[in-house]
Amino acid sequence: MVKKIDVTKFSNFMNPCRKTQIIIQPIMRGGIVPEEVQKKLFEEGWMRVGYAICYNCLEGRSDRISKPPVDDFLTNLADFFGGDFAEHTFASRAAQFAVMKTIADEISEDSKNFTDIVLTDPLCHYTTAVAAEMAGLKLIGVPHSGYPDYKVEPDSYIERVESIKKETGKLPALIAVTHVEPHYGNLNPVKEIGKIAREYDIPYMVNAAYTAGIFPVDMKDIQADFLTVSAHKSMASIGPLGFLITNDEWAKKVFKESLMKIDQPERILGKKMVNVFGCSVGGLPLISAIYSFPYVIERVKRWDEELKKARWFISEMEKLGDIFLIGDRPHNHHLMHFETPIFWEISKHHKRRGFFLADDMIKMGIVGLHRGLSKHFKISLYGLKWEEVKKVRDAFYYIAQKYVTEFKLNYEVPSNEELP
Repeated sequence: MVKKIDVTKFSNFMNPCRKTQIIIQPIMRGGIVPEEVQKKLFEEGWMRVGYAICYNCLEGRSDRISKPPVDDFLTNLADFFGGDFAEHTFASRAAQFAVMKTIADEISEDSKNFTDIVLTDPLCHYTTAVAAEMAGLKLIGVPHSGYPDYKVEPDSYIERVESIKKETGKLPALIAVTHVEPHYGNLNPVKEIGKIAREYDIPYMVNAAYTAGIFPVDMKDIQADFLTVSAHKSMASIGPLGFLITNDEWAKKVFKESLMKIDQPERILGKKMVNVFGCSVGGLPLISAIYSFPYVIERVKRWDEELKKARWFISEMEKLGDIFLIGDRPHNHHLMHFETPIFWEISKHHKRRGFFLADDMIKMGIVGLHRGLSKHFKISLYGLKWEEVKKVRDAFYYIAQKYVTEFKLNYEVPSNEELP
């Protein structure tokens, strides 16, 4: 007997990030889909079926479809990021896996010069570690400077390469660096590390999940062999979708076609690419990325203005007193991580404890703070209008002033009337 399932809960729930609310979650800001793109996706029926681009697939490969122009899009995307070839993937984690698997295959054929170690930054995204593990590789990180800036110096890569070489007699199989790490928003010295990779002749991957599509990124300029991209984090697209961009030297290896034959009846997979699971995301996410591409091309030109907003906001938040930014200064990315002892102190007196901060922000139409956190939090204002940025600043000031007064705490908080 099949158990009866109550399905009402699957049709009666709300989107926490509704259209009228200001989103301040760092993993979301770069993925906000432009309104005109949302309209096109709906009006042109792309949401009617899952694999919406497959009507005109002639070769069994979504990257070769010309209607819609997936093939031209990928060619132009590669050029936009300074590469030679691009493929769409199941988010940036699948792009990283494709690189790791390619590297693992390389060292299995020739293990004389390289060991099975991936040298990475200490605050890399967890997907870098998972991709390495799936490919049977080991991960070793370089040190950072510690609290409160957590900076990584290029020389630490030289030191670690030399120590691995001394210990194993071989070089790391890959250097993998997160362009901007996801914890504190620090911009890693990818150009300098790229130079080191070239000097040792070690393959070099840059995970640009938080940067490609946010500000100008040129993989030739940073001397990267591989660039992994997250469309839903940084290219104004629906997820899950990513891209892997590479050069002529590596393209045939990382995008190699299947040699598998299936018996009874005999079939040859032929054109399917092994390292991207044959054929990648073929529906709404890819269409949204194509539609958003012209928008992304233009917005990276306005990065200076976005950085100005972030730095202004940092300055304003620190005027509250017991709040300060963790990470590099001056800050070079839209992801900001604040320590907030003032809100932590308020949480000790509030009946909602650490949940009060996100709850109060939601009441003011601002969503995306990690619920339950008040001792520290991450935030992004990327793409917001200046009046929205000021509204977020005002909300934090209002909450601080409200509870400092209510709980008679020993803080002096500027009132909203004093704000510029």
